[in-house]
Amino acid sequence: MSGTGVLNNTFSLDSMYRSFILVLTLISIAYGQSFGQNKVQYRDFDWSFIQSAHFDIYFYGGEQNLAEFTSGIAEEAYEQISRHLGWDLRKRVSILVYNSHNEFQQTNVVGTYMREGIGGVTELFKNRVVFPFSGNYEQFRHVIHHELVHAMVNDMVYGGSMQNVVSSRTKLRVPIWVNEGLAEFLSSNWDTKADMVLRDIAIHERIPTIKELNYFMAYKGGQSLWRFITSKYGREKVGEIFRSMKRVQNSEKGYQRAMGMNWNELTKHWHKYLKKEYWPDIADREALEDMSEKLTDHKKNKNFYNISPALSPDGSMVALLTDRSGYFDIYLLDAQTGKKKRVLVKGSRSVDFEELKWLQSGISWSPDNRKLVFAAKAGKGDVLHILDVKTKKSEKIDIDLDGVFSAAWNPNGNDIAFIGNKGGASDIYVYNLNEKIYRQITNDRFSDSNPSWNLSGTEIAFASDRGDYVDGRYEGKMEDHNYRQTDIYVLNVETETIRRITNTSENEDHPIWMNMQPALYYTSDQNGVWNLYFHPLGSDGNQDSQESGPYAITNVLTGLQQPTISRNDDFLIFAGYAGTGWDLYSLTQPSSLPPVTVAPTQYILNMDSGDESVVDLRKSKKIFGMEDEMSASYSKWIFSQGYENYNTAILDKKKDTLQSIINDTLVDGWHVPQAYKTRFTLDLISGNLQISNVFGATGMTYFAFSDILGDHQIAFGTEMVLTLENSDYYFYYGYLKNQTDYHFVGFQNANFFQIGYYTLGRLRHWGFQTLVSYPFSRFQRLDVGLSLHNVTYDILDQVYNPVLDQREYVKRSSQGFSTILPTFSWVIDNSVFGVTGPIDGYRQNTSMTVSPGGGETDMSFQTMKIDIRKYWRLGRDYTFALRGFLGRSQGDDAQKFFLGGMPYLLSGSGETNGIKDNSYYRNVLMDTSNTSMISDIYFTEYAFPLRGARFAERIGTQAALFNFEIRFPFINYLALGFPLKVVLGNIRGHAFVDMGAAWDDFKEFTDNDWPVKYGLNNEGNYSPWVITAGLGVKINLGYFLLRIESAWDKNPNGYSKPQWYFSLGPDW
Repeated sequence: MSGTGVLNNTFSLDSMYRSFILVLTLISIAYGQSFGQNKVQYRDFDWSFIQSAHFDIYFYGGEQNLAEFTSGIAEEAYEQISRHLGWDLRKRVSILVYNSHNEFQQTNVVGTYMREGIGGVTELFKNRVVFPFSGNYEQFRHVIHHELVHAMVNDMVYGGSMQNVVSSRTKLRVPIWVNEGLAEFLSSNWDTKADMVLRDIAIHERIPTIKELNYFMAYKGGQSLWRFITSKYGREKVGEIFRSMKRVQNSEKGYQRAMGMNWNELTKHWHKYLKKEYWPDIADREALEDMSEKLTDHKKNKNFYNISPALSPDGSMVALLTDRSGYFDIYLLDAQTGKKKRVLVKGSRSVDFEELKWLQSGISWSPDNRKLVFAAKAGKGDVLHILDVKTKKSEKIDIDLDGVFSAAWNPNGNDIAFIGNKGGASDIYVYNLNEKIYRQITNDRFSDSNPSWNLSGTEIAFASDRGDYVDGRYEGKMEDHNYRQTDIYVLNVETETIRRITNTSENEDHPIWMNMQPALYYTSDQNGVWNLYFHPLGSDGNQDSQESGPYAITNVLTGLQQPTISRNDDFLIFAGYAGTGWDLYSLTQPSSLPPVTVAPTQYILNMDSGDESVVDLRKSKKIFGMEDEMSASYSKWIFSQGYENYNTAILDKKKDTLQSIINDTLVDGWHVPQAYKTRFTLDLISGNLQISNVFGATGMTYFAFSDILGDHQIAFGTEMVLTLENSDYYFYYGYLKNQTDYHFVGFQNANFFQIGYYTLGRLRHWGFQTLVSYPFSRFQRLDVGLSLHNVTYDILDQVYNPVLDQREYVKRSSQGFSTILPTFSWVIDNSVFGVTGPIDGYRQNTSMTVSPGGGETDMSFQTMKIDIRKYWRLGRDYTFALRGFLGRSQGDDAQKFFLGGMPYLLSGSGETNGIKDNSYYRNVLMDTSNTSMISDIYFTEYAFPLRGARFAERIGTQAALFNFEIRFPFINYLALGFPLKVVLGNIRGHAFVDMGAAWDDFKEFTDNDWPVKYGLNNEGNYSPWVITAGLGVKINLGYFLLRIESAWDKNPNGYSKPQWYFSLGPDW
């Protein structure tokens, strides 16, 4: 995965556990999820695809130009990656291109929500690659190349299929830093932003060891480590390492075999390399806090981002984007002291502020210091928000574009400039507040960004990759244009003419105007470090001043971006990177700062060497000296329709197993598109474990299928036991193409238990279910279901069959229930998850189930439930969680609520209400003398967790349950050497209080006598309430959560002995 988010391609569990979680996932989909946020398909995508030599590239909306760009970049990337890995694809790879990040978030290829910061993803079921175009061609190229590294690694290591992982054919688990680091290295090689991160680490921080390269450092740290390995041992070492890892099926041993050193030794060599590379850069450069005033402290607040500063025109306040709450929010600070005034916007909690565009941010003030304007995702599209900083009231402006970013308020107060993405291009638009319309100012294929108004409101400075094509007229292909370098330009809004301000080989970005004189400030990575530059203009603003040209006014050690300035030019604030995070810094009287000399970094000094330039295939051809081989390699491909496609590998000369009928015919330089047709292929075959508190553990073999888009999903499972009526079956079909999702399920479960020595009981549950889910937004949906249930209870006697000369079971008696259950659920969920469960936000599920009755064996009841959960984050590491559950059932066959215990319980014992016992249950459900056994098993509602109490400790047609929990860090890192070598991290602790009650009549709260439903000879006074408390830990093992808890029950005699629980499943 590319971007700041990580969906890594590493695996750490055996097949049984993977299968277990898959079953839980399928069942939760089929039977309706209690909670969970939604992936909303706001539009219908009409897909087509083109075929290149190795890839099927899918696109929609007539945007074949993006598919063609992808095709060219993908094939270039393929040659480079193949040459490094020494591997040719064995299967064609499908690439899906979305026109915007908003539409990328609607994909069904992966179930995970593609939050802002995830630039692309490669999944392992079919080895599909999915990414959006976000308006910037260099970023787009990088994502294509990055994700194809994952696809190639998946093909090489895992055979391009999850099946090989689940079946344990492949035991190798590629570490995240190996995978993500290589993807970054091969797609970018090295750049000034990566150099900034590693320079900061090498100088300011403790350099992590190889085993500590996780999260963000898996990307940049891994990239640096691959840079070191290839610079010292040559690029052919990449393929050697992967072949070695694959051969020994162990990542560290593979490295040791290929390099002659273990990871500890490799860490030492890498650290030495970093110090040699970066310590010379310290000379003559200033730390950010030495040359400016620090306004925020990400270390103190334990966050990473304090970015996108917007200084009020009077210089008294600064608004910024920050993640100090765990979300991206907009804060208002005192510009002089950095003291927080208030939180203006809470992001990611509501539809209107679903995402705050922190990757392409831009906050701007109104001229009167009263309001802010910024872009945000709001439901199906992006909008502009105008926010009153005092009242926090917001006006939402709908913009009908694929994406909206970087708003800038004109000093005249009437116009707002912003960047809009549409049709594979990003352009400058201006919205008029009086007329309430917007118009497009630039209209070309180039990437424009970061607009800034001059004081008179007539011109906009911006950054762009247009190069010499100032007027935007370019007839060539974008892949042939140098879109990887940006300059500063100025646009006259009235005449719509553009003039070029900078013309360098470096990158310039984030221009802002001076207000008191004709000049610009902007940032540039000239000589390897992002610094602030001053660029004077002539008196007419049309050319450089004759007195002096542009020059740097800062010479920082790490880097800075996003300057903002007060109306009188006396105060400037920027975002700077240091100490592995971003903070705001201020400068007073920036116009008085003298020119400074920025010496080139070691990276810039070595850039001309071949090692620092292998990024683009056109460069790597010359460096590798394989140009003839590469051009000749295509001579052995047959592309014509009707022929098989074989390729001979360049490095190992082994015959490629890639066989496919393709059509790569070009017409006027373009591929001939083909319409998408639904075709199902196998995702997975797996033996699975299911855990039930009633029947224990059972197994089933599952088969999962889907189409390329993931819009159609099929799964079926079976546990064949000789005859159909004695077997388990499961079938699921999901239609997820549109905003309304449809789920269809057919099922049968047969369970046996011993009644007598020659007598068995058989419970058979079969039926059908339909669930229609309509999401209103990412956070809210309505689920409507209809299910048919049939349950039979047969008593089977073992008799002797003289004809067959064997014993067999015959049915002695049978009884059953059947019912139709309409269900309705209203679900709200804006929670944020940590390592083991929710850490912030709100969840609510209000549901109603009705069984109309009518027949002799039909049941009649109406059940209402409400489940509310609230999470408060206490600092960065602590959470207080509160849950309240209420349930009530009525009717002739009112459902019972069983209160107590834990779901997915593996083991547990102790005492409850002062009574010693080793049972999981207060009342054993499989009691054949119980006349309500069938309804108790299949039509009972469960209220848990109530830790410290047995399963079904209290029973009633009404129930209440309250859970209070403090969640905190327990063990950050644990490495065991005996009896097993196991490494665990982020083990979380929690302290809890659970209290619940179940009752049929309110009189039970005032009567001390035990109700008849609990049987005779119960000790002590009765109360429907059960109160418990305890401690526990939660361990995320990758695909499921292991909970280990000890609880005490409060009873009339005090507290019970501790009761231990070991359980699996998601956290509440």
